[in-house]
Amino acid sequence: MYGASAGSTKNRRAARFGAFQPTLRPPVIHRRPRDDAEAQRLYNHVRTVAFYLDAAPVLSDLGLPFRAGLDDIISLVPLYGDLVSGIMQLYQVWLAWIFGVPVAVCVRMIINVLLDIVVGIIPIIGDILDNLWKANLRNLALLEDWLLTAPEYHILLMPDSNTYLPEPRKPGGRWNAWFGPTGKREAEDERERERTTGKVRRTRRMARDEGEYAFGRAPNGTAPDVAPEPLD
Repeated sequence: MYGASAGSTKNRRAARFGAFQPTLRPPVIHRRPRDDAEAQRLYNHVRTVAFYLDAAPVLSDLGLPFRAGLDDIISLVPLYGDLVSGIMQLYQVWLAWIFGVPVAVCVRMIINVLLDIVVGIIPIIGDILDNLWKANLRNLALLEDWLLTAPEYHILLMPDSNTYLPEPRKPGGRWNAWFGPTGKREAEDERERERTTGKVRRTRRMARDEGEYAFGRAPNGTAPDVAPEPLD
């Protein structure tokens, strides 16, 4: 099953949340992921990029009354800053295209970026509206919505698209699994299988109580001793 991450709660949040680990280096930039492990790393990278551009964790820790990222800082430079920021945002759209996102979704992503650039050009007011628009987080949400329906990948997504590393909840044990409806027992059994084998049958969002665990690792931190099941 998943193994609990070492260190304090703050360190755990800085390191990972379940299957999500902040990833600055992309696993691929010129082709689609070859397997689910590569797809998970690519998703982790896209999510990391989106938050560093729109809601950088370092700036959030400063206690600012608003969320800001590299996009907001670069956009402060008149005109050229918005153009550079737009190019950086298109990198996220390119990675979504690499994932195999349909053209219609990519067009919506590009529109979000273009609106961000056009609005950002307006002095002062544009910078404020740019900070509120959060084109990269909007595009991340579009990617996640598509991944939840994409049959070619089987990965774990974060609980929501607006929180970088949410505070994990303590696992609730197996009470609901034994005494709840059959659907809950089946869902818990499937989660247990994922934790044991490191394989996901269907892309889904992780629950808040899965943040304490490292995907595909046994409780003692070693690799699972159960052979991975082939995906149907």
